[in-house]
Amino acid sequence: MSTLFAQILVKYQPVNSLVFEIGSTPLFPDRNMIAHIGTMTFSSSDNSALFDPTFMQVSHVSNGITFSGERYSHTENGIAKYNPGSFGFRIVAVTTFTGGEFTKKDITSSPGTPMIPNSSGNQLGKIIDIKLYLVSWESNMNAIAKLGSSYMLTSNNLENFNIAIAKSGSGFYNGYNYAKINRQPVPGSPPEPFFETPITSIPYGSGPPEEVFQLFIEDEQQFTITEAYGGGSTTIAKARIAIANKQQNTPYGITIMFSNRQGSPQFNLHLDNNLGLYSIPYTLLFNGEEVQNDKPISWLNIVEAESSKDIKITKVDGAKADMAPAGNYFDTIKVTITPIDT
Repeated sequence: MSTLFAQILVKYQPVNSLVFEIGSTPLFPDRNMIAHIGTMTFSSSDNSALFDPTFMQVSHVSNGITFSGERYSHTENGIAKYNPGSFGFRIVAVTTFTGGEFTKKDITSSPGTPMIPNSSGNQLGKIIDIKLYLVSWESNMNAIAKLGSSYMLTSNNLENFNIAIAKSGSGFYNGYNYAKINRQPVPGSPPEPFFETPITSIPYGSGPPEEVFQLFIEDEQQFTITEAYGGGSTTIAKARIAIANKQQNTPYGITIMFSNRQGSPQFNLHLDNNLGLYSIPYTLLFNGEEVQNDKPISWLNIVEAESSKDIKITKVDGAKADMAPAGNYFDTIKVTITPIDT
């Protein structure tokens, strides 16, 4: 077969922390043990068509993948007993289409396996992504594998792979070109690794918990309005971010957005916090930036589980403030945070 090059580009993102879990409907209704290992998306640099994307087995996946560890033996006095054992796995490609449908294909043949069964025509624009999973051959693994155990890769090193594209709509077996994966200097060379670092074992059901971000607005203060006339500023509160389940020595980032009730670009202090009464324009300061309504501000390099920053007020309209009726002036602001994938 030909091994010329196509201008199809594949972005492959491996999963950093692999975890075995039990599959469920609709993808794996037989309760196989599965682990998501990576995701592929496709694009074209020269309007090339994506025909019959095919997984090319460089590290001989078809020879079988085996993990070893504790395997259910019997129950004694109501307690499950486990003995050393092994489990066979294969790689399954799951394609998700733009309409929400999906297909599955076992990667078990050599030299390559078309990943979308019975596909026809250009697949660019039809598919969202293709995810690769390790999937046990055995079903009902929740009754066989031991939750909390770790399973060692004992055959097939899962080193690398390539992706090929059929030359035409007649399919992979009538000729193909290699696609370029990530930063391959030349499509197909060197082959793409499955993982950033080789794996030796995968835990079952003991993956790292997801981080939870919480925002607290604290130390809200009354202030003398003249302190914030013109270019002056004064602190009115603190924003504290707390990250539960944070990974040690890992920097995180969020965006923080301030929204006023009236949806206008200008923030205003209102007499008795009533939008219909006298108002005094002002500007918020956060993280060294002037805040614009509904415009996110980045808060980066958060390395501690908790971190705080001042919220300040400045550029109060002194002329309007000097003419304001006596009383207490307030504003109500909605604050929203969004984690940044760092």
